[in-house]
Amino acid sequence: MKRVNLFMGGIFTAVGIVFIAVGLLTALLLRVPVLLFFTLFGLSFLLLGIGFLRRDHRERYTETWLRENGSRIYADFVAVQFNTSVRVNGRCPLVIQCQAVNPADGKVYLFESKNFWFDPEPFLQDRPKIPVLVDRNDYHRYLVLTDGILPEQG
Repeated sequence: MKRVNLFMGGIFTAVGIVFIAVGLLTALLLRVPVLLFFTLFGLSFLLLGIGFLRRDHRERYTETWLRENGSRIYADFVAVQFNTSVRVNGRCPLVIQCQAVNPADGKVYLFESKNFWFDPEPFLQDRPKIPVLVDRNDYHRYLVLTDGILPEQG
């Protein structure tokens, strides 16, 4: 998903800049104010591209922050489920679900890993607990650690 945000952000930002430049230059050189619609169209593309790039940056920052400052807990393995919110060529990726109780508030939190395009369940048979990095102040900020547990997809 990270590559998608970066790719889409780059495309939309570039198209936005081109449309803004074309709109401004043609409107100023030809003195036709109607051509400023190109600028507005380009501005919408630019803002959309910046949104994609910001989301990518925020995801990378959160992952880096959790790797440096997060507290490691061990969550109970629950299941491997399809992530039906994503679909590529008619297929849905799989995610690892695990849960843990926050000792501070006594609530149960469900954690989901990143998307996998292969079945990770055979590699989790002998692992009842999965390591998770959490922000102690906000258990909604987390990173399920699958490094070293699952092989990388070839």
